[in-house]
Amino acid sequence: MSFSFQASDIKNISKILGSKPVELEEHWTWTMANPVTRQAQVIVINNSVKLGKDHVGALIVVQTKHGYFELHDCTGFVVFEPDEVIFVSATKNILSCMVVGSGCTCSMFSPIRREILTADFSELDPAILMSAMQLSLTESILP
Repeated sequence: MSFSFQASDIKNISKILGSKPVELEEHWTWTMANPVTRQAQVIVINNSVKLGKDHVGALIVVQTKHGYFELHDCTGFVVFEPDEVIFVSATKNILSCMVVGSGCTCSMFSPIRREILTADFSELDPAILMSAMQLSLTESILP
């Protein structure tokens, strides 16, 4: 297992989300609601899920009324002030990310070529500009 959430990580995530999780062994669940937009979401972090025959890793799950999203084998996260957490699953060439916010927002980017994070944004195709800009924030935690 390459990454495991620590108590301090959960505390930082909770602060950004403005919500306290229900905690079970190696498993945290945040149930959130935004009364202004009437959106709701449930976020689950599980440190040790069997993700294949011989691999255990961290799993991030977000359930909204619009869908169910999973990020397997989380390799790290970045707190993006004031109200978002970016969860990352990265390899040498590819990364996938899930961005969750305190206002019950969830975005998923997958699979993204790492080379676009360091590209000149003015030369990128406008269709991938959002992912390049958002995910360039994760460069400091990429393996």
